[in-house]
Amino acid sequence: MFVRKLIASCLASTALISPAFGDDKPANESENALVKAIKGGKPIIDVRYRFEWKEQDGFLENAYANTVRTRLGFETGEIFHFKFLAEFENVFNIGDDHFNSTTNGLTMFPVIADPDVTEVNRAQVTFTGIEKTPITVGRQRFNLNNHRFVGAVDFRQNQQTFDAVRLSSGIIDNFNVDYLYIDNVHRIFGDDHPMGEFESNSHIISAGYNAGEFGTIKGYGVLLDLKNAPALSSATWGVRYENKISLNKEPDISIGVVGEYASQKDYAANPNEYSEDYIHGEATLKMSSFFLTGGYEQLGGNGTASFSTPLATLHKFQGFADVFLATPAAGVEDFYGTIGYAWKFPPAVDAVKIFVTYHEFESELGDTDFGHEIDAGLNIKFKKHWVFEVKGAAYDGEGVFADREIFWTSLRFQY
Repeated sequence: MFVRKLIASCLASTALISPAFGDDKPANESENALVKAIKGGKPIIDVRYRFEWKEQDGFLENAYANTVRTRLGFETGEIFHFKFLAEFENVFNIGDDHFNSTTNGLTMFPVIADPDVTEVNRAQVTFTGIEKTPITVGRQRFNLNNHRFVGAVDFRQNQQTFDAVRLSSGIIDNFNVDYLYIDNVHRIFGDDHPMGEFESNSHIISAGYNAGEFGTIKGYGVLLDLKNAPALSSATWGVRYENKISLNKEPDISIGVVGEYASQKDYAANPNEYSEDYIHGEATLKMSSFFLTGGYEQLGGNGTASFSTPLATLHKFQGFADVFLATPAAGVEDFYGTIGYAWKFPPAVDAVKIFVTYHEFESELGDTDFGHEIDAGLNIKFKKHWVFEVKGAAYDGEGVFADREIFWTSLRFQY
């Protein structure tokens, strides 16, 4: 509610800006500025068709979904130190529902979380009057670092957006700070879902320093007070290090490293008392177009409560099969490796990437075998605005979690 009132105040204030410039300005200055802002703006067009197929133990029938996601909007150029953006989103299924969208009641099928939705995806005002320090108010996207703690969940058809106030600053060279106050979270499930929104009084704080060849270090705090999901409220403080070390220029050989640690405890009205850790380490060897990645990720658990990341882009982590969207009470460890090829200058298209990833899962508490998973994907970019993608995941839960196989293919146009 606070953010909605602030948006209305900002919109009203812009109508009063032009008289403040004085009588010595031309009478049509505001009209000329408006025309310039519109001409300097850009349309937003984002259309994605996706077919998803899912087989999961415990269901007599497999699920499949043909869905189309359309986003249309416009972002203005600058007018008296303000920029405006509005974006509308529609998701619909082609043909009869043969999947559980989480809102259509078809619980005999496995979940494919792409319900029909028509909504305002973004509606934001950005003030640019402070050097390198934009302030954005309204419904907006936000990704913290690699999306592990806060993200827009762009893989699903309906994005996750936030009614929020954001202040970011890069006024000091090689150093940036970011602050986000979240009033409301619009989740991927849409307004028809009982948990389609999180009422929030949350704060995201981030600071990063780029030390050049010595890498980048980032510190962050994620303080989640989720009114209608108190068991997910938490206070997380962490630090992340990233670097890429060049070993040879011709051929291009480099090593990329990531190290991250975070500590989380209960916060606000969370009824559970706990304190758990997050650990992530990753190394990537790149040899021209080939790359090889190995990593380890741990989210702790004490058997009752566990390290949680409810605002993350969860599909990016712990396998495409999305088994661990909620961290098990005993926590989870993920040992993973990826081999891939990224074709730099392929004929006829802009870029091609192909990869295979293997995951081995176990509990953080007690070392229970949580199974393993194989993921694979092919991504082709062409004609600048188009992306074709094929992905698959096969998870074997070793009797602890349900086995499942998933396949996706999609075609996306962005402008």
